[in-house]
Amino acid sequence: MLAAILQEIGEPKTWLESRVYLLLQHLRIEEPEQIDLHRLCSTYGIEIWELDGRSRAHAHPTIADRYVIAVDERLDHTHKRVKIAHELGHLLLHVGVQPHSHAWMIDWQESQANHFAEHLLLPLFMIPPLLAECNRYQAPAYLAERFQVPLSLARCRFDRVLSRLHAKGLPVFW
Repeated sequence: MLAAILQEIGEPKTWLESRVYLLLQHLRIEEPEQIDLHRLCSTYGIEIWELDGRSRAHAHPTIADRYVIAVDERLDHTHKRVKIAHELGHLLLHVGVQPHSHAWMIDWQESQANHFAEHLLLPLFMIPPLLAECNRYQAPAYLAERFQVPLSLARCRFDRVLSRLHAKGLPVFW
């Protein structure tokens, strides 16, 4: 019974979550260590450049119909992954950033790119099997390590798992 509920916890609940999970399934990504953003970007012909400055996505300067994700080289590895996933979300969902949009549209796009990054970097369907390897208090740090993401993001996603368990009426004791 618990295994079925944990599997249900990982089922997509939104359109965006389902699209990201279909992408992962298409690329046969089933384990945290397989979430290779450089490989994923190269699949779409997107180059990743490191630079000293704000992370962003933009059209490739010399190759038509190609894009670049520029990521701030001063960030640590885990924060670079979040920025790359966020910018990839913009490119796949919004075809870049439309700078002349209204403020509410830009806010919506930023929110959607953030959610894309969360679903891509910490897919909920991968989390329940890992929880058997730690207790509730160790889980966020363990997830951060396994998925190579900042602890704050791992805490956020773990809270989502707990919320889904709570919504099912299950006490969370482990």
